[in-house]
Amino acid sequence: MKNQPIRFHKLHGAGNDFVIIDNRSDGKHARFDGKNAVLIRRICDRHFGVGADGLMLISEDTDSDFQLEYYNADGFPGEMCGNGARCAVWLAHLLGVTGRQCKFIVWGENYEAEVLENQQVRLKMNPPTFSAERQNLQSLCDNRFPEMGWLNTGVPHLVVKSAENLAALDVRKFGAYFRYHPKFEPEGVNVNFVVPESEHQLNVRVYERGVENETLACGTGAVACAIYAAQQWQWQSPVRVNAVGGVLQIAFDPDFQQIYLTGPVATVFEGELNELYFHNNAVVNK
Repeated sequence: MKNQPIRFHKLHGAGNDFVIIDNRSDGKHARFDGKNAVLIRRICDRHFGVGADGLMLISEDTDSDFQLEYYNADGFPGEMCGNGARCAVWLAHLLGVTGRQCKFIVWGENYEAEVLENQQVRLKMNPPTFSAERQNLQSLCDNRFPEMGWLNTGVPHLVVKSAENLAALDVRKFGAYFRYHPKFEPEGVNVNFVVPESEHQLNVRVYERGVENETLACGTGAVACAIYAAQQWQWQSPVRVNAVGGVLQIAFDPDFQQIYLTGPVATVFEGELNELYFHNNAVVNK
């Protein structure tokens, strides 16, 4: 194996953090193999690697500004990541790949985004989908979680209204319970615990599938929460989502055909991956 360093960028969107690699075939960069799940898992490990909620690869595309591959921290592909895509758009803009407005592809799905002022990126989301067989979730409700709903905003999400203060909620315990519940097999589900702060404003904590833990924010989850509030509580656009790591704003039309996710992005640091190190050093199982 060639021990050629691979350049990477560490970014976060409202605390949702990612390792992003410029994987264009321009001869300036060592190419990264996205099929190596073990290597991705080791890079995302917060003790033995760089540490991240996921890893992304930016590469060329003939029909758009760039192509984006997203991998969860477990090393396997994730269908979509809203905050990750916003971070990738920001980095692509900094690298000169795109202007302020861009079009890109994530696993064959088309997206559009715009870099705004004050390090904000607005991402146009695809319309959500719903499942009739997963709409009757009353059997999962109780005094602690009086209502909930399932929808797919690029990845499957469960929005759970909490009767408890979110600060005291054991998100890892209850998140894992719902994430692996037979009702949501075989793919599982991301779990968003919500408490309305005021009209058009939600407090949210999220347990992410593929990370298998709480993350500080989730873009597709924030969109799911906003749409749920619009459907169940007749909230109007826009909806402000207060995540642990920052604020996300979701704007939408009445039919949910035009949905925009806006929030902050930031570059944390840049560096080089020594691929040989990650191959030679195992990660302790969590």
